[in-house]
Amino acid sequence: MNASPLYHSLRPAVLRGGAALLAVLTCCTAIADTYTLTTHTKGTTAAFNLPGLFPQGDIVGSRTFDLTVTSVFDSANVLATADNNYMQASDATLQISLQLDGQLYSLDATGEVSSQILSDTDGAGRTTKRFYQTINFDPATFGDLATIQQYVFLDAHQFAIDSVLQPATAYYADPLTKGFSIFDWRVMPDESLSLLGDGTGLAQRFDYQLALAVPEPATYAMFGAGLALLAGAARRRNRSA
Repeated sequence: MNASPLYHSLRPAVLRGGAALLAVLTCCTAIADTYTLTTHTKGTTAAFNLPGLFPQGDIVGSRTFDLTVTSVFDSANVLATADNNYMQASDATLQISLQLDGQLYSLDATGEVSSQILSDTDGAGRTTKRFYQTINFDPATFGDLATIQQYVFLDAHQFAIDSVLQPATAYYADPLTKGFSIFDWRVMPDESLSLLGDGTGLAQRFDYQLALAVPEPATYAMFGAGLALLAGAARRRNRSA
């Protein structure tokens, strides 16, 4: 059976609309699968011996610190336990910001991010939970491998993070322990690690935030406008036919 003139008039618009719809759906899917994990520690004293890890220069001595690590990664690159109390994500986009006595050190990298929640019960029956966020990356400056870890130990009733992959924001005023560590390594010919520099300190503040990106209202508005244009074009072609 031959196709009607109306079919021929509508077919290009339908094909264009289908392609546009596929592009929008692909965009939305990619956005919905994107996690942004931010950890932040802040304190008054930390010891540093980090020659050349940051492009801005060497860091040596005791300083007031403010460390923020942001990791952006896709759920397709995530390995996690069934209870989501441990996860590891590869190919994460990393942003490290370290402010020391008013001077800012920062670097961007691509690497691996992991988070875990651990529980311990002591002899008195008190349960303590621990949260760790660790990133590993090639510093591309001095050394072959860098690791930054931020952590917090809390009484069980203080712990607000139920899953490392559950969108949440947590601010802890008085946890048992909180802090950070930075290590810069050289990989030796026998594949052992030689420590080039480190930074460690306890924090007065620990912040955690995990967000799962969702399509913004503007995305839906653009999609709706595209459908409206497609419908208008179809009506015009129909009248012409």
